[in-house]
Amino acid sequence: MGRLQAIDLKEQEQALLQLSRKVKHPLAQARLRALYPYKSGQAGSYEAIAKLVGYERHAVGQWFKLYQQQGLAGCLAINAGGKPKGSLLAGKALEELQAKLQDPVNYFTSYKQIHQWLAAEHGINLSYEHVHRFVRYSLGAKLKVVRKSNLKKDVVKEEKYKKN
Repeated sequence: MGRLQAIDLKEQEQALLQLSRKVKHPLAQARLRALYPYKSGQAGSYEAIAKLVGYERHAVGQWFKLYQQQGLAGCLAINAGGKPKGSLLAGKALEELQAKLQDPVNYFTSYKQIHQWLAAEHGINLSYEHVHRFVRYSLGAKLKVVRKSNLKKDVVKEEKYKKN
């Protein structure tokens, strides 16, 4: 990627500047800021552009290669990387879990209990952290357990107290 090859930038200098201010993603902004000095003639090598932008010259070279292959749309597109994974809890297991979470009689009292139930009933072996994150944040369920009542309390006095 050493030398900067002659690239014909179709966009105007001012258009590149304005677009770099409008774009929200910092990497897309940096890519546009790298194109501007080349178009305006302020820098003629990857190293000089890299110093102006604050990135490595290899990255700047890759951005110019990306511009040559895909144009401005390629520079603005940011690939987050990775493969999106769906949850292992789906279908029948998910339906049963949601039903059991909303059951007022037979309910779970801990995430560990859910973890063990999934392994025993459905053969789904997930980490405790995954179960907690999924149930708490994806399903929005809070495992709340009623406080234990005092064994010595007098029910008659309690009812009388509630009436007052």
